[in-house]
Amino acid sequence: MQVFFADDSTQKGARAGMGSVIGLGGIFVAHNCLRPLAAAVDAIATEVGIPKVEEVKWSPKKGTWIHENLHGDARRDCYARMLQAAAGHNVRAIVTCWDTGHTWLKGEDAFTRCVKYLFERITMHLEAVDDHAILIADRPGGGKKQEEEFLSDFIAHVEAGTEYVVPDRVLLNVLTTPSHLLRHLQIADLVTGIVTSMVCGSYDYAQPLFPHIKTLLAKNNNECAGGTGLKIFPRDLVNLYYWVLNENLYHTGGGAMAYRLPQPHLPYAKNEHK
Repeated sequence: MQVFFADDSTQKGARAGMGSVIGLGGIFVAHNCLRPLAAAVDAIATEVGIPKVEEVKWSPKKGTWIHENLHGDARRDCYARMLQAAAGHNVRAIVTCWDTGHTWLKGEDAFTRCVKYLFERITMHLEAVDDHAILIADRPGGGKKQEEEFLSDFIAHVEAGTEYVVPDRVLLNVLTTPSHLLRHLQIADLVTGIVTSMVCGSYDYAQPLFPHIKTLLAKNNNECAGGTGLKIFPRDLVNLYYWVLNENLYHTGGGAMAYRLPQPHLPYAKNEHK
C-alpha cells in the first residue's frame, strides 16, 4: 500500500499571457518507506541546522529560520539532498497545473477542476502499479469552510470516480493534517512548488532543483512524464511539456498516438516570457 501526500501552490505566471497558475500535486510513498524517509529528511535538516520545529517549505515566510538563515546555495543544496532522499526511497510524484490566464475558470472553480484531474492521475498511477493508497493533504489555510469544501471535492471523486476512472484504488476519503507535523507533506510542498514555478516560467530558483524532481515524476508506458506525472491545463498548453520537461513527443490515447513538440500553432511555440 502507498500513501499520497498532497499539497497546493498558487503562483503568478511569468510567461506572456499567463495568469495565476494553480498547482495541486504531491508524492506517493510506500508504507514501508514512510518512517525511513522521514528519518532521512530529519537527519538532513539537523545537519544543516534547521530547528526540529521548523517546517521545510518551498517559499518560507519571513521570520522563519529557513528564510533568515538558509540562503542561496545552502538552501538549494539542502533541498536537493532532501529530494534525493525521496528518490532513494522510491517516491513518485504527480502535479497538475491550471493556468487561469488561458481559461475562464478561476479561483475555487479552477481548484476544483485540479482536484478532479489529480484524482484521475492518482488512480491511473495506482492501476499501472497495481496498488492502493490513502490520501493525506495539508490542511487548507483558509479555515474550516475551505477545508470542508476541499474534502467534499475529493470525497465526491473517491465515492463516484470520474468519467475516466473508477473509484477502487483510493481506500479512504482524503485525510488532512497540518504540514508542519509530517516531513512527507513538506517534500510534497517542495515538489508542487518547484513544478508550479517551472510551469510559470519562474526558473531562477526552481530550475537548479527541477532535475531531482523530474526523476520522481510518474511516467507513461513511453517513459514520458508529460500528461502523466505533470498535467497542464488547458490542454492547448502542451508546448509547455517541451520547455519544462524537455520532452519532444506528447502521447495521447493511452500512448497509442503521439505528436511532436513544440506545436507551432499552439501557445508557447517559443519559450515566451513577459
